[in-house]
Amino acid sequence: MGLVSALGAGTSAWAVNLDTPTATPPAVIAGDALLTTNSTAGTGANAGTTYYKVTNNGNNIDVVAASGVGFSIADQLWVRYDVTNAAWDGDLTTGMLDLNANDNADSITQGGLDGESSVIFAYTVAGSSLDQTENISLKVTDLGVVPDASVGVTMAIYEKVSDATNQTNAIVSKSGSILSQVDGTSVTYTAANETAQVATLFTAFNAAGTDLVGNLGSVTVATNTGTTNAVNPLSGNAHVVGDAVQTGDAASILSIAGDFSFGDWEVDDACDGGGTALTIAEAEDSATALVSTIVGGADNLCVTVDGEETIKQAGPYGGSMVITPVANAANALATQTGNFGSISHNGTTVEIPYLTTFEDYNQRLIIVNRGATDAEYSITFTPEGDTTATDGTAATGTVPAGESVQIRATDIVTLSGKTRTAATLVVVAPSANISVATNQVNLSDGSTDTVSLL
Repeated sequence: MGLVSALGAGTSAWAVNLDTPTATPPAVIAGDALLTTNSTAGTGANAGTTYYKVTNNGNNIDVVAASGVGFSIADQLWVRYDVTNAAWDGDLTTGMLDLNANDNADSITQGGLDGESSVIFAYTVAGSSLDQTENISLKVTDLGVVPDASVGVTMAIYEKVSDATNQTNAIVSKSGSILSQVDGTSVTYTAANETAQVATLFTAFNAAGTDLVGNLGSVTVATNTGTTNAVNPLSGNAHVVGDAVQTGDAASILSIAGDFSFGDWEVDDACDGGGTALTIAEAEDSATALVSTIVGGADNLCVTVDGEETIKQAGPYGGSMVITPVANAANALATQTGNFGSISHNGTTVEIPYLTTFEDYNQRLIIVNRGATDAEYSITFTPEGDTTATDGTAATGTVPAGESVQIRATDIVTLSGKTRTAATLVVVAPSANISVATNQVNLSDGSTDTVSLL
């Protein structure tokens, strides 16, 4: 028979049949919704452990199993239950054990007190014999559990009280799981990528130069859809985010690692400038925001640039969220990490580590364009601290389609201080069509040095 048929129509949904434990999977609770205000202290062997209440919305938590052996009228037996990662929440009573056509136990021989994890019921068969197929059922209203652990149960039947006390010579022993725990709340990062356009020299996210806002993805706090109908441990109702997470102002702290040295950054649902500005660290490599709208909907990581500054290649931006739990939470969610997206450049970018205007050298920059269209280029400089670089007439220009150009370093830049600098070359063309090299001639002896950069 199915479980409901075997136990009666009034059976609670939180029932485990130890004869078919895989057919009656344990209840699943949202462990992040356990509360310290509903707790019980372990006693005896459990001293020092705190257990947090789980209840089935006024219904029983049933542990059912067939007796497995028959007993005659006047036979006495002892039925022992042990739970793991749990304790009784409130004292058990003899009426919580049903057997032999809904008879109850005669007495509790040992255990069964609030904060304990075992109980021994004594029962004398009366009225009619106990058939081996008859169900024995322990019905409790509440349990106390430890966070992040499944609750197991073992039922064993003994002929002697001493055997039940010492857990030896059991006639029958059956085990299963009453409930499991999951995080009922999830934090999901969804990455999105942006491309700074070479046509605008990487000052915008489109070739026309009009898109100055980048969206690098979102983070969402919501009910964990990966759970199996997780329920609130105190009500038995379906878990919702508000059971575990504060949803008011500044309810979560979002930290992000990445390059924040350009643009204006915010966390916003629409990337329209109306969100929460990020507080950027002095080193500009991380930022934080206190967020409230993040719970219940997606919030995006947004950057807005001015159309003049260079948008850097950066990312992925790593997120780390500390969620403020509800008051008196016993098992707050751990810090939730994930990745937003990245910013990349299209076209061709070449880093030139060494460019010199030293008078004893004649250095040239060689750019080859194998494409079918002309390619514009521009060069920016990163000199040493005691050197100033000024754009020369050839710092920007065009490489005709299917041709190469050789540009003297002295035409590219004028240096005051030292006579060397690093530089970055940007060519508005696919990198597959471009080759770049430097060629340096020593004027004193005519020796040459050619370095291929792309």
